[in-house]
Amino acid sequence: MNIHNLFRFINRPLVISNICKRHKGYKVVQRPDPKTLKMPNLAEAPSIMDIIKEKIRLNGPITVAEYMHIVITNPTEGYYMKKDVIGQTGDFVTSPEISQLFGEILAVWFYAETQKMGSGKPLQIVELGPGNGTLLIDFLRVLHRYGYRSSDLSLHLVEISSTMLQMQANRLCVSHRDTGIDMPHNHEGETAGGIKIYWYNDLKKVPNNFSWYIAHEFFDVLPIHKFEHTEKGWREILIDIDEAGKLQYRISANETQSVKVLVRPPLDAGDRMHVEVSPRGLGIARQLATRVDQYGGLALIADYGHDGEKEDTFRAFHKHKVVDPLENPGLSDLTADVDFSQLRIAASMKPGEENYAIVMGPVKQMQFLERLQAEIRLQMLIDSADTDEAKEKVRAAYNMLVDPKQMGERFKFMAFYPSAMSKILDKYPPLGFSTLK
Repeated sequence: MNIHNLFRFINRPLVISNICKRHKGYKVVQRPDPKTLKMPNLAEAPSIMDIIKEKIRLNGPITVAEYMHIVITNPTEGYYMKKDVIGQTGDFVTSPEISQLFGEILAVWFYAETQKMGSGKPLQIVELGPGNGTLLIDFLRVLHRYGYRSSDLSLHLVEISSTMLQMQANRLCVSHRDTGIDMPHNHEGETAGGIKIYWYNDLKKVPNNFSWYIAHEFFDVLPIHKFEHTEKGWREILIDIDEAGKLQYRISANETQSVKVLVRPPLDAGDRMHVEVSPRGLGIARQLATRVDQYGGLALIADYGHDGEKEDTFRAFHKHKVVDPLENPGLSDLTADVDFSQLRIAASMKPGEENYAIVMGPVKQMQFLERLQAEIRLQMLIDSADTDEAKEKVRAAYNMLVDPKQMGERFKFMAFYPSAMSKILDKYPPLGFSTLK
């Protein structure tokens, strides 16, 4: 058919009519209202193990980071999504649960260091992974003594688990509620004293204002990539299925993209044969440094970790005992020691970037608490205890925090200060990170 005949064919009334009506062939899709969407029935949800094995069968071996992400964040079967995992009845216990002194000393540190900057009001307190909310309860008690009122501060909690969120809200608030999807925060409430509390699923959504950032036992649960140095160079450790249908580790045959991106200066492994890197952790450390420097405030990281000397630290805890992290995923707490040397690199000054933090630490937990004269507060708590048994319980709890064989050496502290505070810190050294003269 030539062009002339084609135009004659198109110009026929029936053809033109059909072309004009063509829009009726498209159906309008009715989208569900996001506010009415519900999670699937938990009884019908596949297990974490089934999800992981299916992913491996479809796509091949997965990275340790992928494995941790699935186990931790799966909306129905994820470790933090189903139950309270902290405390004597859970899988691990944290310092705030051991003694109120811990949270009180941290609050004193934030307040004292803020006085070097100014009044520190209005103040945002931002906690990443607030656990049971115990640390914030101890914080608020101290801040009340220092004269902070509900109009002076607000709480901003970064939490991905709806189960943990409800637990925190029930402990901290007299009333709380979900918010609409158009809001940056997904939940809000008020304390008995009228302090506003907001919950977010991402640090990026927290308002950029003068803030105290607390990351206590937060970085250790962020997904890591594991690498091993072989005769062929650096290779990534992956997770596969063995012949018996169980999960097992295997080494990648070639360099993965993660090897090319992560195992290089300045995040080199030095003389180590194994190295663990958390891209998510590095990104959050960078965010904290930028926020502190650009909008003011302080960040304090407290976690068990090392300063670049350890190698293979990936493990799991169940009922306070170390277990195989590849067995019974979803029932155990997956964790890896924080490499503070990597956080320091992420937060420090870099070419071409205006905002960075002055990084202090890491120092051992026993040094940090002792330098802040925690023993004075300990004696006050002992003196106020009613019985000898109660006094001994207070003393034993403190000993657990500072004993080198328990938490005293394994747990470390690191702080981020605004870069503009360089001269101030030279004149007034940071508390907890320097010896008092």
